[in-house]
Amino acid sequence: MNSSLNNFFKEERKRVFEPGPYFAQRVMAAVSQAVPTVWDVIPRAMRPIMALSLILLFGVLSVQIILPAEPAGTVGPIMVVVGQDLTQAEQRFYLDPNGPSDELDDLNLLGLTP
Repeated sequence: MNSSLNNFFKEERKRVFEPGPYFAQRVMAAVSQAVPTVWDVIPRAMRPIMALSLILLFGVLSVQIILPAEPAGTVGPIMVVVGQDLTQAEQRFYLDPNGPSDELDDLNLLGLTP
């Protein structure tokens, strides 16, 4: 082969396959500037356990949000919160399917029991 062509290939091979003198420092500077994520901090053996626990946690929370627990006998999610503080007369007043008469309504608003 031609010696000039051989020299050209050797120079190109050095340029492509051999890194420069400051290659290690450039790589370490780039690595040190990278922001660690949560998964970089957690040990490798614990990652599947953490992933499974997060999936289960979010699954249970989504089920609780989609299907809230409502006690039997109450109507709607507002009565779940308000129903804890009501007396028996007030619960009958609010939960009566027929609805109270006007006289009972007035008595309950005044705080008098029939």
